[in-house]
Amino acid sequence: MLTEENHKLSASGAYYVPSDGNKQDYENFIQETLPLNDLTEVFGMHDNAEITSAINVTRSMLATALTMQPRVTGAAGKS
Repeated sequence: MLTEENHKLSASGAYYVPSDGNKQDYENFIQETLPLNDLTEVFGMHDNAEITSAINVTRSMLATALTMQPRVTGAAGKS
């Protein structure tokens, strides 16, 4: 990794070791090259892990939204 120029850290090539440079070069590399949202491959996970995570976040958000709904009961009759 230290001897190979731009050593790939992931199969897609989205993550790799940047070339030598100063602090500004590294900051530019992070801002311009790395994906805004981390891909699951950076954590060594399968692509389906991202889908599962998105489903779980959605369920959690909807459950939270439902708990904020006012409780409405009808006085029409006994059940």
